[in-house]
Amino acid sequence: MTTLLDTDILARLRHCLPRLAPVMQEDIPLRELALDSIDTVELLCAVDDEFGVRLTQDEFQPNHCLRDVAQCIAHKTQI
Repeated sequence: MTTLLDTDILARLRHCLPRLAPVMQEDIPLRELALDSIDTVELLCAVDDEFGVRLTQDEFQPNHCLRDVAQCIAHKTQI
């Protein structure tokens, strides 16, 4: 079984969302990314398209950073 690394997940998300890539730092809370509703939908759709993972509201909280989201994706892809 291949395990995705957080850095690989973040790199793939940056590639899928080039407009957001400059602000997508792994240690910045989501609330500080100033994502509007379209950005949020794009990010969640990219996660679903790229990794086949749907994040719940609990997994995608404003106080979570992208590293937390990447760890959640990595965990869900192992199951």
